[in-house]
Amino acid sequence: MTEPFELTQPEEAARTRSHIVQDFAHVSRTARNVAQLRSLLCETTWALGFHHLLLQGASGEVWLADLPPGWNAVAPASGDAVLAAAVQSYAPFLWSDISRLVSLTRSQRDFLNAAHAAGIGAAVAVPVHRPRGAHEAGSYSVFAGCCSFLMMNGVPLPLESLAAAHYVGALAFDAAENLREPRAAEPRGPQLTPRQRDCVVLVAQGKSDWEIGQVLGISESTVHKHIEDAKRRFGVSTRVQLVVRSLFDARLSFSDVLSGS
Repeated sequence: MTEPFELTQPEEAARTRSHIVQDFAHVSRTARNVAQLRSLLCETTWALGFHHLLLQGASGEVWLADLPPGWNAVAPASGDAVLAAAVQSYAPFLWSDISRLVSLTRSQRDFLNAAHAAGIGAAVAVPVHRPRGAHEAGSYSVFAGCCSFLMMNGVPLPLESLAAAHYVGALAFDAAENLREPRAAEPRGPQLTPRQRDCVVLVAQGKSDWEIGQVLGISESTVHKHIEDAKRRFGVSTRVQLVVRSLFDARLSFSDVLSGS
């Protein structure tokens, strides 16, 4: 007689994390104000195994936070070590790597020391960048802010939750940005063509352009073009942000993402 199939602990935990992110993707769209969004983000942060959170705008202002007593994280942007690194990075990074990513000033070192003195240990930051308008001078993207997930001193990061934190951080930033500066009314928002959506679903499942081309029966260069066109439609700079925006605007569901896992 065949034994009933059961998920292993790692598989079950991964599925649980996926559902946590999926739930946050849904409720973050329905938050009526920043206070409600903060409550939802705190619950999600704790569910993923982190202790504290810090969501900041590009100028260093704190939009949402749950921090230990005695540290408010308020500092001029030039003195904020996390923002200094986030400006230069498109990928999430550990706070412990900041000194390798940028040359820290004395005030930026003081910022990190103050966090440590308040009880903050390991932490990961999720930078958010937006594409620069075609008429604007400078690089092709502009730094918008970042969301950090923090641990108390002596407690390691829940490494298995880092990918989920990447999605949650970007979703939370979008939701906070919408509540602070509501976008002009767009009844349905950007639309993806069927082929663009196919590509974005496979990007969300972690597949490369070559692998997507094999699945869809199209060339690698055509896949790349579909994805770049989709990024322009949503006004994002990275593929993760494309997936996040597609989830946030309900162009994609987590059942699409999980169907490939």
